[in-house]
This record gives sequence, structure tokens and C-alpha cells, in this order.
Amino acid sequence: MCGAAREVRGHNYERGHCSPERTRPGTMKTSVAPPVSCTVSGAVIERQLMPLPGSEQAGGVEVVRFVRTLSAASSLDQLKHGFLAGFGRLLGVPMYGYALVDPTGYPTCVATGNVSPTFVAKYERDAKDIDPVLAEAYATGRPTYNLDLMSAEEWLESPVYRRAYSVHTMRHVVEVPVVTDGRITGNVHFGTSDPDWDFSANDIRLADALGGVLGLTLEAIESRERVERERDQALAVLDVAGTPFAVSDPLATEVRLNDAARRLLADVVDAEEHLHRLLARPATSGGWSRRIDVELATGETGVIHGHLRPVDDEDGALVAVLELERERPGIPSGVLASLTPREQEVAVLVVEGLADREIAERLCLSHHTVSQYVKRIYRKLDVDSRVALTRLLLGPHNAIRLR
Repeated sequence: MCGAAREVRGHNYERGHCSPERTRPGTMKTSVAPPVSCTVSGAVIERQLMPLPGSEQAGGVEVVRFVRTLSAASSLDQLKHGFLAGFGRLLGVPMYGYALVDPTGYPTCVATGNVSPTFVAKYERDAKDIDPVLAEAYATGRPTYNLDLMSAEEWLESPVYRRAYSVHTMRHVVEVPVVTDGRITGNVHFGTSDPDWDFSANDIRLADALGGVLGLTLEAIESRERVERERDQALAVLDVAGTPFAVSDPLATEVRLNDAARRLLADVVDAEEHLHRLLARPATSGGWSRRIDVELATGETGVIHGHLRPVDDEDGALVAVLELERERPGIPSGVLASLTPREQEVAVLVVEGLADREIAERLCLSHHTVSQYVKRIYRKLDVDSRVALTRLLLGPHNAIRLR
């Protein structure tokens, strides 16, 4: 976010350059923090955090812990909780928070630490649009300190102070832009009412680096939520179509089944065991299919086919579309001998209970063509109805299995 160097009233906020450190009263300087690596949704991010703020509470270990807490958040609620629990302690500031906004500037998520709802309301309604600190941060894409824009006396006389910041007599205020997907989508802010306090360049650089981690985590959360929405939409389509499916998620202890899948598995002996075998992830990547021989509650046998695909990444959730193929009924070999191969296919599907239109869809034929096949089968086998055909083909004869 902070590319070129910016020097205002003696501060230089370019990462890698450290202006003389100013120590606030009653605090101790700490050592330089090491590079911090964190993982956000599978991507390793390394940031060089500059010297830590002049506060005895902050140190390299605390920075690493805080960065890991932020990057591990899988939802906006988790991110807010982790931020509020650690940011103020890490920088040693009494008032802090962040705001996320939509493209129109309307706040979509606000996290506040040690400020009143009255202050938030006054700021949003009366002061946000005239805040020179926020405006400078958004215009430059860089962290901005109010005392780099004006003197302390000018700040106390400014409209933004009188309309909002005076609620908590905030003498020192810093705004840090939060960037996601290449655009500013919010800001981290912190401040204090102590007139003797002085935010150093290192304080601001650390806050800028943490704002970067916040932005990367937001990108990961938004990407995950987008994938989940798309997945849910696709599953809703399958559900409406009556297609059985199962979802296996590493974050859930139970496999998610729709009603069609529950009905399918209700007929299978040891269904849960077979389902977990079906959903076992292979070493290969991408989608795959698997079939498992099963015994049915009726005493018949069958095969469950599963067509599986990862939802987002190779370690994420799996979606499996399920199909149960029952053993086809025994067909007397002598009866079928008079039928052509295509007529045999049609006859078997009639016995399975399919209507002409369903048979046409299954065999990729027209409805009229199937009707003609059925008439020829009736004529060759000397029957006049589907019931009569079924009784003939399922009679007590030596059978062959058609697959």
C-alpha cells in the first residue's frame, strides 16, 4: 500500500527506512522484528515488519502470534474478534478499530475497541465526509497521521475534531488504508487522548504492515465465501432436479446429503461405510469417478456410482453425485431371441417401469421411435400391454443378466 517514500513533518513511512525514533513518555524501545511468514488460504505471505513501536508490550513473538491469528480467520466474525483482541495490546494504543466499506463507501463491517457507540454514530453522520486524515489516506493509499497534516492546535480547532473526535478528546489519530484485490476497501484506525503521546514512524509502519495482512485475509475470506455461494447454487440446482449428492467437508464432522441421496442410501446395507469408501480422496488431483458393489435391503445387489469433484482446492470440500444401479431383472433367454438388440434394450427398460418418453431420453431416441419399438415388441412376443410384457419377461425361467 505504501510504495514511494512520504516525508511530512519529519516522518518517512517508506518500509525499509527508519527515521529517528521518538519514544512516548513512560515506554521502552524494543528490538527490530524479524520477517513474519503467515499462510492465508494456502498462500504463504512474508512481510518485513519494521522496528516495533516503542512499547514494552510489543515484540517479535507477539507480532507473529497476532499475524497468525488474523490469517487463520475463516469468517468476518473471527477476523473481528482476533483483531480486537490483539491490535490495541500490540501497538499499546487505547482506542482502535477498522471499517470495511462497499464500493459506494457505505460501511459493511465495523470493529471498534474502547470507543463509544455515540462516537461511531457522530463520526459516520457528521464527520466522516470532512475527515482530512481519512481523505489523505484514501487519496494516497498510505497511512496518515493527523499531526503530519496539521499542528496540535489546528487539530483541536478542526471541524472533524469538534464534530466527532472531541467525544473522546482524541489528540492523535492514524488512518491506514486496507487494500483487497487492488482497491481500498476500508481502513484501520487508532488514536489516543493523551496529549503527550507521539506515534512514531515505526508505530505507523507496523500498523501499515498489519493492515496489509488484514487485507490479504479479507481476500481469502471473500474468495472462500464466493466459492461456497457458487457451490450452494449448484447444489440447489441438483436438489431441484432430484439428483442425489453428498458433500464431504474437512470442516464438518458429518457428510451432507440431500433428500434424494438419503432415499438412495436407505436401500443400501451398510450405507455409511460404503459412502465413506466412495468419498475417500485419491492421491490424484481433479475430478474422478468410483463404483462400489453393494447389497440392497431387498436382498438384491447393485452398484453405487460416484462422480466426485473438489469444490475449491485440492484440500477443500468434495461434492459427489450419486447413482444406484440395481441388478437388472432376470430375462428369459428364449423370449429375447426373437428381438433385435435395440428391441431387447427397450424391452428391459419397459420391465424396469420406464415410460416411452423416459426410454427415449435414456437411449437418445425420439418418443415416436420408442413407441414403434414397443409395438413391434408386443407383436413379436404376442402381448398387448406393459403388464403382460413384464409378466412374460419375469417368468420363472432360466435367466440371463443384461447389464
